[in-house]
Amino acid sequence: MNKNFESLKKSNIYVPPNLTLRLLRLLVGISAFLFLFYAVGHYLTGWPFPTPLDLLRIATAVMLGGLLGLVFSRFWPLPPKPGLERIFRIFFMLLPALLFGYALQVFSGANQALSIILPLSAWLSSGLIVRLPEEGQNSPAKSAK
Repeated sequence: MNKNFESLKKSNIYVPPNLTLRLLRLLVGISAFLFLFYAVGHYLTGWPFPTPLDLLRIATAVMLGGLLGLVFSRFWPLPPKPGLERIFRIFFMLLPALLFGYALQVFSGANQALSIILPLSAWLSSGLIVRLPEEGQNSPAKSAK
């Protein structure tokens, strides 16, 4: 167990110390926003009111997307500078996320947009693990000032 933390400290990847809590807060926030979105959509546009099963489907899509984004960011952390690598990273992450979202929507028979919710959750949670700049380079925050 200690060897894993030592290897992480030597690498140029920043993993927040409270990663589980941050991920949980992010997923609960995304779920709460989507619950509110579908409840307001019922009153404004006449969508069917979200049942507990619908809320469970939404929460499942958010959780699966969040875990997919976290696993993806562990293998390919967010680069320190904006550029072409971030675009390719998002593209390669969103393709499987869209497929998982479509599969979840078809197999659960949902009328919610689970095929969009899952990639959105994956994209938002994939930014928790960040690659640090190389030695001798300015950090993105310092170079922006």
